[in-house]
Amino acid sequence: MAELSLFSVLHALLAAALTYDVLLHKERPVSSVLWLWVVWTLPYAGALAYLTFGKDRVSRGAEERAATRSLVARRAELHPTFEGHAVDRLHFDPEAGHDHPGGHIFRGTDPAVRRNRVLRGNRLRLLVDGDEYYPELLDAVAEAESSIHLQTFIFGTGRMPERLRDALAERAAEGIEVRLLYDRFGSTRAHFTDFFGPARRAGVRVKSISQANPLKGRFQINLRNHRKIAVVDGRVGFAGGINVKDSQYGPYAAGEPIRDYHVRLEGPAVSDLQLQFVEDWVFATGTRPDDLLEERYFPDVDTPGDALVQVVPGGPDVEGRGLSDALFGAISAAERSLDLVTPYFVPDEPVYQALRYAALRGVDVRLVLPERGNHWYAEQAARALYEKLLEAGVRIFERAPPFMHAKALVADGAYAMLGSANLDYRSLHLNFETNVEVGDAAFAAVLEEQVEEEIAASREVGLEQHRSRPVSHRLIQNFCRLFQPVL
Repeated sequence: MAELSLFSVLHALLAAALTYDVLLHKERPVSSVLWLWVVWTLPYAGALAYLTFGKDRVSRGAEERAATRSLVARRAELHPTFEGHAVDRLHFDPEAGHDHPGGHIFRGTDPAVRRNRVLRGNRLRLLVDGDEYYPELLDAVAEAESSIHLQTFIFGTGRMPERLRDALAERAAEGIEVRLLYDRFGSTRAHFTDFFGPARRAGVRVKSISQANPLKGRFQINLRNHRKIAVVDGRVGFAGGINVKDSQYGPYAAGEPIRDYHVRLEGPAVSDLQLQFVEDWVFATGTRPDDLLEERYFPDVDTPGDALVQVVPGGPDVEGRGLSDALFGAISAAERSLDLVTPYFVPDEPVYQALRYAALRGVDVRLVLPERGNHWYAEQAARALYEKLLEAGVRIFERAPPFMHAKALVADGAYAMLGSANLDYRSLHLNFETNVEVGDAAFAAVLEEQVEEEIAASREVGLEQHRSRPVSHRLIQNFCRLFQPVL
């Protein structure tokens, strides 16, 4: 009896402590009620479930936050001319509005992105699929003169991953500083084998990143680093949604390769991609920030183009919901047209309502999703959201296979955003992501043309057709939507 009482008392104390955390940090009442029920009715198992899956924010610690501030300040010291590339996004000169494509959208996203700046003088090129991205990346690796920094969510173990691994190893053996950072969850097979052994032995500094580390009080296995960026010599950057695996490269894919987008970037904004990599590297390795804040990693670069670019980081850290707010701001600021491409569509309520209301106020909104996804439950949850959007005037297109993994937004023919973030709750609130905002009519036109190509390969969803789907489909779709916070 005493043992039972002790068991109950300890459970009550643990549940009370977690109740404090739930009430203090959970933002949505439904989620709060659900987790309170779990931690009180499931002794100990409920507490473990909450620590593992329920905590959707992480604090990188006071020391790590101070390191981030130091990174930003030190980068500014390295480049006295840096401010000359920055644009005052809140006060675009109305008389010179044509010089700032998408200025009205940048004003809408500004409150969400405080750390980084809108930088002028950049040049970008859209890379469609691994067939365009991998050769560009391998060429940049081969031409590197001082450093190569690569970060990805999935680093597979097939032929393309082997080619990239060996290319990095070759450059490291030649004296180039090479750092490779991968997410432990996304790259599980490579992590638990000796796949990276040849690279390490050649001198590549290979590290994994994970939010789950019980020794540091981190239990959140559902929080992942989903970023996919590369920076070569601090002068050439890549960002987007393409992982490192065979299914994204035509010659090695079993069938048609996955459709996806990446962007090659040159100009002042590359330094913000580099800053993002350095911040994650410091977090994963404990390296002193000053070790990577040298001019060779942040060189003073030319201004090879006219595009405005801002790097938009996202993640469940203490700085807030930057990426979700940025998407909300961009959608709300669109005046004429808005095209969105995403593989998963289970957004949070503010983004969903912003899309719906954009259509109601007359914006031509088009949403392109895959006809068949790689996670059937996410596909079904997305279809549960169609009806209200269709009623408001949003046009929805389901693209025929191959699977479309691309993530992009184009607004008013002058503004674009693309990167690693899907339009779902996981990307907006749980994962660490990197998107890139672009203000450039020429780049927006190229991306719009690519969206038109996706639409040409799609079937448009009609409102009446959607309403007439079987009740069994409605039940399955609505049931899958219940799991929105973890999809």
